[in-house]
Amino acid sequence: MVISPRTPALACLLGLAACGAGEAPPAPAPAPAVQPTAAPTGSGLAGLFGRKQPEWRFDFKDPRPGPRAPVTAAMHAEVGLHRVADAEALAARLGLTCGDTSIRASMEGRRKAERKRIEEARARGEDAVTAASWLDRKSKREANPQVRFSCPKTRSEQLTDRPRPPSEGRLLFVFDSAEHPLRHVSYQRTAKDPAPALADYQDAVAHYTRVYGPPTRVPARELPAPAPDGTIDIPVATNFETEWAFSDLLVKVSLLRYASLITVGERVEVPPGIRPDAPRLGKPAPADADPPAAPSPSSVSPTSPPPLAAGQSAAPSRPAATPPPAAPTAATAG
Repeated sequence: MVISPRTPALACLLGLAACGAGEAPPAPAPAPAVQPTAAPTGSGLAGLFGRKQPEWRFDFKDPRPGPRAPVTAAMHAEVGLHRVADAEALAARLGLTCGDTSIRASMEGRRKAERKRIEEARARGEDAVTAASWLDRKSKREANPQVRFSCPKTRSEQLTDRPRPPSEGRLLFVFDSAEHPLRHVSYQRTAKDPAPALADYQDAVAHYTRVYGPPTRVPARELPAPAPDGTIDIPVATNFETEWAFSDLLVKVSLLRYASLITVGERVEVPPGIRPDAPRLGKPAPADADPPAAPSPSSVSPTSPPPLAAGQSAAPSRPAATPPPAAPTAATAG
């Protein structure tokens, strides 16, 4: 029987004979290393499901050596001490309408509303699954546990911690997480008339100067002065900012015009990166939330020195405070 040289090849193609019998099969390609916090990749729906919620890690530092703030209370709140429940109770006492406006809370609110819509549609016998896949997905930005308790449309007369010129704006409390103490409190308002906005800014600067002494930073540009006809022209996109900086607290008052709106803001906060309970290190808890009454302008000059001079160190001995609550393990922000 004559076997054509083409027969083995033809047999291989038809599956009638084994090809390469006795040879070891090729080794499989090594599986790629999987990072515990890595999200699956891919385009389309393949990369959208099974995505693991990114973790979050805080890297707080102790306050640097230097003068400590003599007062850490502002706008009825104690920075470094009060919690979310305290802010909620304060809002109820002052008659404010507030809510958490963080990315995490906003997205959860959207999911809750969408789930309700789906349930109502299903109850009517309708198909409500379309475009609902995002309900089970969370972005990296949502890993941030920050709480931003915002109270829009807050009138200045509702804040009775000190007299303020008439205005309306947003009162904001910021917490690193629901388990951490208050890091930031601010009151930002807008106006269209330059004269009352400038007066509001100057009033806030005078108040914090009485409390903290001369500012550590003043605007690089002179404040606008009234023209002969009494009008005031605040330049556009020029930030007039006065600052008081301590090792455990940062206080800022700002005046900024954008187009026809003028924003006046005052903020008291623990400096970024510093542990949020820094103002409480070695200090007793205050008896109440309201700050001590500021000295009258007649008894204390706006240019009087601060309680701690620039070269003076903090109290010689401060007992170590309990570290802030353990934060969730984490990845970096998205």
